[in-house]
Amino acid sequence: MNLREKQHEDTRKAILDALGGQIAESGAMGFSIRDVADRAGVTHRTVYNYFPTREALNDAFALHVEEESLAPIFGVRPDEGMRLAQLPSVAGTYFRKIADKAVYVRAYVMLMIASRSPAQLTRERTKKFEQLMEDEAGPLPEGAARLATAAVRQFVSSVGWHVLTEHHGLSNEDAARTAEWAAKVLLEAVANGDFPIPETTNESRHDD
Repeated sequence: MNLREKQHEDTRKAILDALGGQIAESGAMGFSIRDVADRAGVTHRTVYNYFPTREALNDAFALHVEEESLAPIFGVRPDEGMRLAQLPSVAGTYFRKIADKAVYVRAYVMLMIASRSPAQLTRERTKKFEQLMEDEAGPLPEGAARLATAAVRQFVSSVGWHVLTEHHGLSNEDAARTAEWAAKVLLEAVANGDFPIPETTNESRHDD
């Protein structure tokens, strides 16, 4: 990496760090791009040069959080080479070790909820988990893998950690144990043929 590239990356990281800090202080609805720019020590225009839209900023922040919180724990993206049976232990490991990066992760969750749309990284990971559900727990009725994955993802995700610790007041250890248990129970239920049936499937069965 040459000097110009390093400066570019340093500026990008400073903006994303500033976004995380600003959300932690004022919430996902209470900040402006100018707030982020001032905190990062750059101009308003610079932020837009790096991230032309809020969606681009959200997507970049999701990747930034991944690099700052997940990569130090797992070394690689946790969905690389993932097997369905590993999901509970992955959640447990992440929840137990997330404390040092809690500010980043909470900021990401708050931003995602406020934006009403998950970042591209999150959408991609959900699709991978849906495919895992189809491949390893199937064959399932059309749409059932999506519903089952949605249930498991409530616990195997940053949002799940946030809800368990922030809303329910659990410690990281208790959140980890709860997530491991819930994900394991749900996966075992699907493996035993107990899974949610999509509404369209129910309707088509009634018509038969």
